[in-house]
Amino acid sequence: MSAKINLLAASSLLVAMCGAMVPTAGEPSTGDPEQAKAAVVQVVGDSAAGTGFIYDASRGLVVTTASLIAGESSLGVIIPGEKHLAPAQLVGSDLCQDLAVLRLTSPLQGLKELQFGDSDLVVDGDPITSLGYPEAGGDAGADVVATAGEATDESDVEGDTPSYPHHPSVIYHSVEVKARAAGGPVLNSDGEVIGVNTGVFIEQDPLIGEKHRSSSVAIDSNHAKSKLPGLAAGDMKNDPGWWLGAVSDPTLPQSAAAAGIPEGSAKDAQKRLQDEGINGLFLVDFRKNSPASNANLQQGAVIAAVNGENVSSVTELCDVLESASAGDTLNLKGVYSGVGSAGHTFGGSWTAELVLEGNS
Repeated sequence: MSAKINLLAASSLLVAMCGAMVPTAGEPSTGDPEQAKAAVVQVVGDSAAGTGFIYDASRGLVVTTASLIAGESSLGVIIPGEKHLAPAQLVGSDLCQDLAVLRLTSPLQGLKELQFGDSDLVVDGDPITSLGYPEAGGDAGADVVATAGEATDESDVEGDTPSYPHHPSVIYHSVEVKARAAGGPVLNSDGEVIGVNTGVFIEQDPLIGEKHRSSSVAIDSNHAKSKLPGLAAGDMKNDPGWWLGAVSDPTLPQSAAAAGIPEGSAKDAQKRLQDEGINGLFLVDFRKNSPASNANLQQGAVIAAVNGENVSSVTELCDVLESASAGDTLNLKGVYSGVGSAGHTFGGSWTAELVLEGNS
């Protein structure tokens, strides 16, 4: 069960299955999730914590969501049953498809790993189990939570498509995935990984404005398997947060406050951009020594075009990256928002050339 969806607005700090009888919530599936728990880890950064799982124990490789670790300068992993934070490094990341691979930097004995199953075999109503750390926060005593549910057909989901991610194949399921459980595995009844949790549909009743969860979304295992070898080899090509920085739709500049831009200034810039009809991506911040910082781009810049293509959303930026290769020079154009960048007034134009980092 697959469906195409688009990334609708994001920043580097995003956010987050008829067979036999479907087990009720909290009951283990026939795949024995208790054994699978041993490979599900907490991923801890400077300011974020969430879930991942070991998929290659011999190399100490962990898969998680790119949105979780974006912008984190140090990373660690807590193995179930261990009392300390094992240091890890980011190996490869794809923010456009919300997948990242970490490697444990110190060899550990007795690591458990999860096996991937065939997500093409998943059908509506199949029993699944979702594993994750909904209360993750760097606490070595936190427990992996296993919750049973079932696969749901995308035709049962009403409303707009979810805001994350941009990959072509997903699995929808009925288990509520809290933000810190994103990155955790979705298992079939054989205990195989058939999805990597990434987010949820949020619907809003147009009459009363009440929001409620509709369905959870997982990157399907076949798609993840096709991406993991490149990420494990150091691929950063499709991660704007690596070579560009923290970006968001200028109509959603809430993340500016996290980068030290006063909320009032961000709201003023938002209104002026809207009044002037300027669309683009708001450069909230950038990684030190990144191509963006080396090209003297300034915080508060609005990126309006890349290689001659207008980019008013992260979706459109990801579409440009799809056809690019590592080592390509990207030509950027835009204006300054007047906030976060000293000496640059609102509306001043700029151009920049960035070399795209990572593997093709």
